[in-house]
Amino acid sequence: MFDLIRRIVFWWSYPRHLPHPASREFLDTYEWAQVRYQVLLKYRDKPCMACGCGPKQGVWLNVDHIKPRKTHPHLALSVDNCQILCNLCNKGKGNWDSTDWR
Repeated sequence: MFDLIRRIVFWWSYPRHLPHPASREFLDTYEWAQVRYQVLLKYRDKPCMACGCGPKQGVWLNVDHIKPRKTHPHLALSVDNCQILCNLCNKGKGNWDSTDWR
């Protein structure tokens, strides 16, 4: 019941100018860019939180949503729901896994 109320409150207050959090267009928004930058600053010198690879090994790092945007849209702009993963680990995790590697 509480989850239903939380989702209703989220959608009621969600800015109408933003695309749905599960869409690809969401990743191009200014709001997501701000959150992404905050996460990158928070974990500035950290390598991939799953495998330990970093830019020194020549891998790209991504900001990943721990709980997927598709199933938890209310957490899409939450810094606490993000972690740093390399491109390979992020692809392997997909949007079906909620493993917190922090």
